[in-house]
Amino acid sequence: MKISQLRIEKIENYDPFNEHSKDNGMVTEWVARNKWGIAVAFGYTKAECIADARRYCKLKQDGS
Repeated sequence: MKISQLRIEKIENYDPFNEHSKDNGMVTEWVARNKWGIAVAFGYTKAECIADARRYCKLKQDGS
């Protein structure tokens, strides 16, 4: 699997108790989804999400 086959999305949730929340209580998270829409990689920043997606693609390429 290649990272170009994943769809990267930005998600915002209300969670005022999360340490990553903004002043208004909103938390921004990034998720990478495969062709079936299943979330396979996550991160609080886009860079974290892409790094996680690379790890996922490497695992899938190795046959796991």
